[in-house]
Amino acid sequence: MKGTIWKRGETWTYQFAVLRGGRRTFINKGGFRTKRECQEALTGALADWQKGARVEPSKLTVAEYLESQWLPVIQHGVKPTTFRGYHDIVANRIVPCIGDVRLAELNEGDIARMYSELRASGRRHGGGGLSEASLQHTHVVLRKALRDAMRGAHGPKLLLRNAADDVQRPRRQRTEMHVWSADELRRFLNDSRGDRLHSCWAVAATTGLRRGELLGLRWDDVDLDGQVLSVKRSRVAAGYSVSEGTPKSGRGRRVDLDPETAAVLRGHRARQLEERMAWGEAWIDTGLVFTRENGEGLHPQTVSQAFERAVTRADLPVIRFHDLRHTHATLMLGAGVHPKVVQERLGHASIQITLDTYSHVMPGMQADAAAKVGALVFG
Repeated sequence: MKGTIWKRGETWTYQFAVLRGGRRTFINKGGFRTKRECQEALTGALADWQKGARVEPSKLTVAEYLESQWLPVIQHGVKPTTFRGYHDIVANRIVPCIGDVRLAELNEGDIARMYSELRASGRRHGGGGLSEASLQHTHVVLRKALRDAMRGAHGPKLLLRNAADDVQRPRRQRTEMHVWSADELRRFLNDSRGDRLHSCWAVAATTGLRRGELLGLRWDDVDLDGQVLSVKRSRVAAGYSVSEGTPKSGRGRRVDLDPETAAVLRGHRARQLEERMAWGEAWIDTGLVFTRENGEGLHPQTVSQAFERAVTRADLPVIRFHDLRHTHATLMLGAGVHPKVVQERLGHASIQITLDTYSHVMPGMQADAAAKVGALVFG
């Protein structure tokens, strides 16, 4: 079996012929940046076909495609937490409902039936159905997998159309955001001064960093004299294991500190040095800002659980650790900080995400802006 490659515009394409049901079919794929890259991809594709690694498309089931072809290929191109989410959705939602359906025969009715079943009894633990948010995540994963099969993103094209495109997409219901007022936040920080993770709470509340960004922060990223820190990585959990990767936005950012937060970090560093001396040679030098007593990095879930206990002791309205980030953004916008500055501090990919997420703050900002303009115009 041989193939050919050629240049089409600025990219390279390969093509080879296979027999399907006694008929000759051409397999092609383009978009390669270099001739060498295209040739290597052609060699790999030919090897797959010659070894009989691929199931005849007409007989390939949804489960076989997702579990044997799609998941193994995308695993190395996404973050561990993202892959864990994809894997769980495939294994616990899609495959049990439509896994035995042949991929080429999958239609809108099959997918709609799956959503109905998941709404009624999709939860593995405790029974009950899945929320619309969970159904939306399922839809996104299935649609992406079928799109890859249609485009031939990981091999030959397996579909002519994406059945998920014509199914009514589950609508995620926006949950009410829970934040603290400035007085409530001040009360919590005063009440939790004795907690070992008090400095973590304080930095989260005054910078808006995500939990993973806080736990991935290293002292090399912090300039206490210049009162600024650099977000370069995120420490996240995929099941019980913890891994480090890029921030959620895919790029780093600079976040300025106020003098009080810089002072909190100085005190935290001094206490960490005391712990280091106490542990001696057993100390694990990770360079991380927020660690366990022996220098090891913290598990994200441990931090959230400790925060929940601190909130209970403070007798304040219950919020999640992530809501410290929402509180930070809401306080900034309420104080008249420009949304573009809020976007940059939070690390949102676009200002539209910031405006959509915190639209509930905008009416008050508009009223304040109207009053200020009126004072300028009419004196």
